[in-house]
Amino acid sequence: MTQSSDRLERLRSLERGHFWSVGRDRLVDNLIARYAMAPPFVDAGAGTGAYARRLSDRGQVIWLDVGPVTEGGVRADMVRLPLPAESVGTLLARDVLEHIDDQAALAEAHRVLKPGGHLVVTVPAWPSLWGPRDEAAGHLRRYRRRGLRRVVEAAGFEVLELRGYQFILLPALLVSRVVARIRGDSQLRREEQVGSRLNRLLTVVNQAEAWLAHRRYPCPPTGSSLVLIGRRT
Repeated sequence: MTQSSDRLERLRSLERGHFWSVGRDRLVDNLIARYAMAPPFVDAGAGTGAYARRLSDRGQVIWLDVGPVTEGGVRADMVRLPLPAESVGTLLARDVLEHIDDQAALAEAHRVLKPGGHLVVTVPAWPSLWGPRDEAAGHLRRYRRRGLRRVVEAAGFEVLELRGYQFILLPALLVSRVVARIRGDSQLRREEQVGSRLNRLLTVVNQAEAWLAHRRYPCPPTGSSLVLIGRRT
């Protein structure tokens, strides 16, 4: 198996049922519905395209990634979107900005979105959680609420909502990251290859947080990730 195909297979495994991916996708679903976000949708950094295919029930979806893509996807970078200006209704950047020049990427998002179009961003939170997981994933940064809001507003977006994800599991993740600094790769594998019973339990916890997104409040103030909804001005 090549490195590229190995990466896609690992992504498929995570997207199929890992508690983190399942909860995040449900949360984004609920936010898209509550804000009545409109197509065309662009899913930037879409991985295997599994979420983009599901999103297609809501309208036209264009999905892209810098890595190898499966059929239907476009190989492209978010800092150079192959799209006309003001042609997109909703742009999703799910765990993308931490990998790239976020100012350039957000400028591109502003360029391609229609006036009033929505931006959905998820990023890893808490710089103090930085460790081997971030290095292995190719992250450049983890975000604080204030820093994420600042860079999004500087790109010309109005921030409609900023919430945490995995608020309940944050203490457990903190312990896991401390252990990872000691054990290295073995702990990283444990985070990805969670036992089925524990994965089901953690999925329930994350889906409970995702359910809260049906309403603006209550809104988790933080978590292992931050989720921002912006609107192009």
